[in-house]
Amino acid sequence: MIKQPESNYEIEQFNLEKENFSYLSKLITGAFLNDSTAQVEGASIAFTEETFNTIFGAPSVDRKLFIRAIFKPTNQIVGFLGSIPRDLKIEGKVYKFAIPAWLSVHSKHQRKGIAKSMGKKLFEIGKTAGYDGGFSLHEPEQHGIDISKIVASEEDMPLERLVALDKFIIRVFDAEKVASVVKIKWYEKLVFKLLQSVKRVNNPRVRNYNPGDIDKMLEVVKEQVDRNQIAIVPNAEDLKWILGNPNVNCVVHENEEGNVDGFILAWEFNLAGFGNKIPFGWLDMVHIHRLSLKEARDLCKLICITSKQRGWVGLQTPYIPYFDSKPFKKAKFFFFPKKITIDIFNLKNIPLPKDVQGFYFDWR
Repeated sequence: MIKQPESNYEIEQFNLEKENFSYLSKLITGAFLNDSTAQVEGASIAFTEETFNTIFGAPSVDRKLFIRAIFKPTNQIVGFLGSIPRDLKIEGKVYKFAIPAWLSVHSKHQRKGIAKSMGKKLFEIGKTAGYDGGFSLHEPEQHGIDISKIVASEEDMPLERLVALDKFIIRVFDAEKVASVVKIKWYEKLVFKLLQSVKRVNNPRVRNYNPGDIDKMLEVVKEQVDRNQIAIVPNAEDLKWILGNPNVNCVVHENEEGNVDGFILAWEFNLAGFGNKIPFGWLDMVHIHRLSLKEARDLCKLICITSKQRGWVGLQTPYIPYFDSKPFKKAKFFFFPKKITIDIFNLKNIPLPKDVQGFYFDWR
């Protein structure tokens, strides 16, 4: 049972500023590393200011759409809930959505109703700001889905399952380092070791991104949006912004005319567990639908080469099948079972397809 927040907590909206990034990064890290599942399994995330900026620093972010919990006796921030505005195209029509993100409560202040109260506060603000809905990512073993269900129920708002994913993909460059932060079985570690080598790519049409590529890259992304039944609509300024971040790795494939016709983008985060942390890459955008299997494989290989050169220990992402998995398997990516769902807070009862055949989603 979720308690009501005690009277010595203040749940409030605040305007996110750069000066908040350091403290909130530490709050999120502490909350996730102290989670009971993370204590046993590892595989959590240690936020840095750079990670926080990647998630919440884009030009499109509504800096008023953030919630915090204040512990009145010390005036300390002990809870945080952010949001990321994203336009969502559903069967040809575009709606104004936001992603409630990185709900965190300090370990000493959990089980006091703070998470629920922050969720309710965010959706009150979202309604006032004219949002059509929100959507969240939920892992069955985490408590986020419980909070979402309670908030939706108390707000008399449908919480509808959009898609259920059952696989992650991971590429490991150093199995021993991964085993230091993630609980893995002996045979998984053996597979990682067998697949950890990275070989050079002999293909002059794959290379690192440069700023002159942006217009053609946007064309590729917009084509992806049109291909799918439900899709996040790209924001041109956001894409330019994230590509300019130093913790982002992007590789492209160019056609015979020298124009970009495919790309893969990843950003750095710290994979953490058991008192250790290692730099890892999160595969954020994969656009290979124009490429042949060989071309896409070579692009996958290049993102591995350039990621290892950056000192990253591996790459990962939940697998959403808007892109073909075969090139990744040929580039020694490993597919393993892990469930995650994407659920819609349907504020305005938008008609959703009962059987989603195509869904495009990027993670920032």
